[in-house]
Amino acid sequence: MVATGIGPRPAGSALGVDIGGTNIKWVHRADAAVVARGTLPTPAAGPAQVAVAIAEVAAARTVEAIGVALPGHLSPELRATTTIPNIDGDWQGFPLADTLERATAKPVLLMNDARAFASAELALGSARGHSDVVFMTMGTGIGGAIALGGTVLRGPGDRIGEIGHMTAAPGGDRCGCGARGCLETVAGGRALATAWSRALASRGNGNGNRSRSRNEDRSTANQGRSATPEDLVEAARSGDTTARKILDSAALAVGTALGSVLAQLGLSTVVVGGGVAPAFDLMRPAVESALRDRRRLIGPVTLLAAALGPYAGAMGAALNATAQTLAAPSPSALPRLSAI
Repeated sequence: MVATGIGPRPAGSALGVDIGGTNIKWVHRADAAVVARGTLPTPAAGPAQVAVAIAEVAAARTVEAIGVALPGHLSPELRATTTIPNIDGDWQGFPLADTLERATAKPVLLMNDARAFASAELALGSARGHSDVVFMTMGTGIGGAIALGGTVLRGPGDRIGEIGHMTAAPGGDRCGCGARGCLETVAGGRALATAWSRALASRGNGNGNRSRSRNEDRSTANQGRSATPEDLVEAARSGDTTARKILDSAALAVGTALGSVLAQLGLSTVVVGGGVAPAFDLMRPAVESALRDRRRLIGPVTLLAAALGPYAGAMGAALNATAQTLAAPSPSALPRLSAI
């Protein structure tokens, strides 16, 4: 298979959008600088309303192209969505690129959010100066990407690099992709929050480690809010042994998966980012321990923290929208719509 990739990026004006399960992040990049950025809630009504929200953001900016990053797979021609596990609504076969082009009269580029993150970190972030890198994003789920020779690999449907859907616990919990025991069911943000909720519930029933942190007291006192990955991390930083065990177990799974990827590809540099990445400093010792077990085969590994923060995916989408070779459609060919 010959993989398509993401290479050099010219300057220009583009809107980059990163669609998440909770929020949509966007950046307006012009003349190689970010001139505006923002966040809005992801509509729960499904892809048509998500498209309306993006079109409204685009209508308020002067841009030449739009890039949209999504946490899932695309159709072979990269114009429609197929498997989008962690966003509400029926995304199977939704023609998102065509829909947005009709609404905005701008060319639209769709891509996977982890590949968008990787292209931004490779061009402007912690991977700058590296040509061969494995990327991992830790958010609600876990995403991944691979750069070889300075190019982020994509391939048909933008499916290359799905570290989060490597099997980590055979026969384990059901993943949003339909399989059981994927890495993101063990180490993704949703999985970490679920594990911590179960631990708190067990303590509430009089079982488990009775050593309570101030964070746990706040969590159990607030009956209207579910536990979050941030709660787990705060408890672990406060010395809660159960919280540390949860993170160590997740980290072991991450290190094992990364070791397999690095062994397969012969690479030695890893960049970690995403919304749950602040937990990685607590997970690093167990990840490094798992990688040391493979050292004879893979050699020393460099683990780098991502540099661009929560807007990296949107930045990567904007960068690649600018670089696309699609000709801008004429207003007569793609009339602006008041609604989608």
